[in-house]
Amino acid sequence: MRHIGILISILILTMIACQSTGTNVPAATIPASTQEAVTSTESTSTPSAAEIFTDTPAAPVKGVIQVDTLEQEVYPFVENGKCSLAEAIFAANAGKPQDSCAAGVVGETVIELMPGEYVFTQRDQTPPQYEWLISLVDVGTALPALAFPLTIHGNGSTLTRDESAEPFRFFELMVNSKLTMDNITIQNGDVEDDWGGAIYSMSASITLDNTRFINNHSDNGGAIYFTLGRIEITDSEFIGNTTTGNGGALFIDSSKSIIKSTRFEGNESDGNGGGLFTETVTLVIIDGFFIKNRVTGDGNGIRGGGMYTSHVNLTVTDSQFYQNEAPSFGGAIGVNNPVLAGIDPEDGDPIEQIQESPYTSSMLTSIPGFQATLEAHPSGVFVDFQEDAQIHNNCFANNITTDPKDPNWTSGLFGRASVGDGNYWGDSSGPAGMGPGTGDSVGKRLTFAPFLTEAPSFCDPTLSDQQVEND
Repeated sequence: MRHIGILISILILTMIACQSTGTNVPAATIPASTQEAVTSTESTSTPSAAEIFTDTPAAPVKGVIQVDTLEQEVYPFVENGKCSLAEAIFAANAGKPQDSCAAGVVGETVIELMPGEYVFTQRDQTPPQYEWLISLVDVGTALPALAFPLTIHGNGSTLTRDESAEPFRFFELMVNSKLTMDNITIQNGDVEDDWGGAIYSMSASITLDNTRFINNHSDNGGAIYFTLGRIEITDSEFIGNTTTGNGGALFIDSSKSIIKSTRFEGNESDGNGGGLFTETVTLVIIDGFFIKNRVTGDGNGIRGGGMYTSHVNLTVTDSQFYQNEAPSFGGAIGVNNPVLAGIDPEDGDPIEQIQESPYTSSMLTSIPGFQATLEAHPSGVFVDFQEDAQIHNNCFANNITTDPKDPNWTSGLFGRASVGDGNYWGDSSGPAGMGPGTGDSVGKRLTFAPFLTEAPSFCDPTLSDQQVEND
């Protein structure tokens, strides 16, 4: 499998980065008192924006950094009495003050953004703050790489890459870091043929709440490329993101992922997964909304206009899929579980390849917290991973497949060995294709009956009834 080879390559690169220093850092570079903080995933209570952004400055709170300028500043930072976002992240990584930014507390820092629009015109030039902090991306970022767990409260702010600027993303998460972020919009990131238009994360964790990704672009993961970790997204939006590869908005590989009450709208990929692409993951989607996402047909992609999943333990419930499209398989959802379907590929079980890799074993002992990171998600290294697809109590309507030469009857759901009963398919008569009705079509090797004859109450009544003729 292509992505497993890439994964092993990433592990090799990270090992080289660690071994190049001739020591098993970061243990030697991080004070012992901060080790627990570095690997901890527990959130800490912090003052609200209303408490921090007041006319009367409050006494500084330890570990809380207030950004007080919208201007971009790049390394080497000029001492100007302001605290920019880049300086705040630098201070968080270092655990000491930077210009007017308060000292961060390694692994526990909270950054409070000044409301407004932050416009970025150039890549960050910060050198590695630790010897082991070596970037794995080809195209740089607008901000220093995250070395340790960090919380950013956006307070309604927007991070924007100027459209005339050179290519860059906003965030890169290094091994064992964690980004918790809320109430923020991130837009116009572009890394061309690199991966992760807004965020690139490898062996780290991300928690997003009320976060919007708009018009970001890359080769894989238009907004976010995420591998080897745990990602949780709640009450967020992915709108108008694009990729020339897989995952128009979001690409998740070898991870645990939970997506709740999140909207995917108008995202496009030339590969598979117009809105979302996942491979070798446990994925739970609750109260999702997928509309007008598209696999363009301009590249190698033909599957999963709304989302495409492969080698997945999948649960989708209480969600809506409208007007998504793909050339051939799964206008709304494409599921490929080859082991479960009895068509295991020749390259074998991808989980076993990770488990048996000597580089994985070396990573466990050389990087503090790496083992805990892997234990936090069921990529198969510590937890028995099983393919499964349970898709229930959802609305499908007006999704399409567009290739007139390949009428495969899966405008709603292509799901080898999937269980997709208890869904509404846009018409009381049930799904078309292999089904008995005239709603969105379904393919063979899929359990679709019994189906719902009325749309659940949470479904949009203006979108949940059949309005177009599907292939």
